[in-house]
Amino acid sequence: MLSKERIVKFVKNVWGNRIFLILLIFNLLSNGVAVESYPDALSILYILGISALSATIESVICRVFTNKTLHRCVLWLFLTLHLLMAIVDIFLIVNFKQIFTADSLGILSETTPDESEAFLSTYLNFWNISLIIAVVGITFWLAFWLSRKMARKLPVAIVSMILTFVGVFAYGQMAYNHISEDEGGNSVSQLHSFTRLGYSFVTFKGALEGINNLRAVNARVSATLRQEDAPSVILVLGESFSVYHSSLYGYSKPTNPLLSARVNDGSMIVFDDAVASNDHTGVVMRTMLRLNGKEPGSNGGTLPTCFRKAGYKTALVDNQYFVRDGFSWFTDRQLSELMFDYRNPEKVGSDINLIELIPDCPDPQFIMVHLFGQHFTYSDRYPSDFKRFSAADYSQNLTEEEREIVAHYDNATLFNDYVVDSIIRKYEDKNCIVVYLSDHGEEIYEIDDFMGHGNAKKRPTIKYQIKVPFMIWASSKFQARYPEVVERIAASKHKPIITDDLAHFLFDVAGIETEYYHPELSFISDQYPASKPRIVLDDINYDKYKEASPVIPRY
Repeated sequence: MLSKERIVKFVKNVWGNRIFLILLIFNLLSNGVAVESYPDALSILYILGISALSATIESVICRVFTNKTLHRCVLWLFLTLHLLMAIVDIFLIVNFKQIFTADSLGILSETTPDESEAFLSTYLNFWNISLIIAVVGITFWLAFWLSRKMARKLPVAIVSMILTFVGVFAYGQMAYNHISEDEGGNSVSQLHSFTRLGYSFVTFKGALEGINNLRAVNARVSATLRQEDAPSVILVLGESFSVYHSSLYGYSKPTNPLLSARVNDGSMIVFDDAVASNDHTGVVMRTMLRLNGKEPGSNGGTLPTCFRKAGYKTALVDNQYFVRDGFSWFTDRQLSELMFDYRNPEKVGSDINLIELIPDCPDPQFIMVHLFGQHFTYSDRYPSDFKRFSAADYSQNLTEEEREIVAHYDNATLFNDYVVDSIIRKYEDKNCIVVYLSDHGEEIYEIDDFMGHGNAKKRPTIKYQIKVPFMIWASSKFQARYPEVVERIAASKHKPIITDDLAHFLFDVAGIETEYYHPELSFISDQYPASKPRIVLDDINYDKYKEASPVIPRY
């Protein structure tokens, strides 16, 4: 028969010992950041319970090892993993207002070495590294000090025991919801840092396995041309271009003089209400280039493959993605060979150098040019002779550093104007149409002290990262041969469009027939519904969202 003394001793031994308490503190540190994404009271209680349950299991694992060296190694392994997850999450929250997820792995997998270097140089400077080292040192000292103070205290042990049982209940309920496909607001994988990390890898692995299916589908794609003398189509994909820093869209500084001149001569039409589906490059490119099959929700081929099967010569000239076997569907070698006749093998530095790599294919040709555009670090995105704007040109509402960064961004936008105009000049004598759009927008301190993209849902407004430039230039030969198409383009420039529908517009212009073409999704078609909902960031109806009260910008 268990006596009261034995029960108290058991509770103190399990939930009052120092090892458990140290692990509990580190669990709370690494799991607690999930409150940023799950701020409701129930989730907070679940996080506390799951942290206590995890600390209980980890402390038992540590105590299984009677050898002191192994015991300490296992303990420090747990502490290090928890601390690393906390550091990564806190870094992402501070800079991007989000925690580590499967999307983070996807973005990381599609990041080039140069982007990684730019990222690290932007965020991991001497002071940030020094701060991290100081915080780590203080964290360990505080955790060991607190655990020594709280050890063997019965009230602490009882509370820890109760939280542990809450954790058992929480995991049980969430596991049931997960199995029954009813998450009920909480995910079995997201409220603990380790399971969130594991779930992210599993999800990412599933996405990579989907490449095999995409290869098979693209191998079966069929497409034909319904017209002779089809035009060449040049699709220029920009990066991080904010319409709020474009003189084409009313910005006060002349950041797009060359393209503005083409608007004035009537050869370029600018769409003033275009949005991207997401604030990450990879997601946007997938939704733009991958098509739906016959059945609702089914995935079909890709835009470049359809053009190629219809008889177009296809090429991708890219300054960001390059073939690396089986890494993502932008870089998978076999999939790339199904989509393109030509791809450049490596980065060429400045975007202007890409023009030299554009192949002289027989007409008709479908060429994708993927720029580095205005991606951070902005000061690296333009040569010195395009330094027209300086910090002195901007509002005193910004700090000196912010004004300098805004100036760099506007200079990069000015250079991007020159690059796009140079691409157009290459095709002025051809029967050709050039379409330019950006993958997503960019925030540059308009609201507060944040610049960048990738966290639109957590910002006061999504418009800076979701609204994008979209413009179409038509050569004189194209205008002469397809006046009706030009008229339809001009008549559609005020329509609310989403870049997910890009493929259907291009099929319409090129005269391509394929099972993946839906005329009602071509935004220059009379069948295109003006009230078509534009769903962005997975579940936000942009047109309902933009009716909300606007945010007053700082400058």
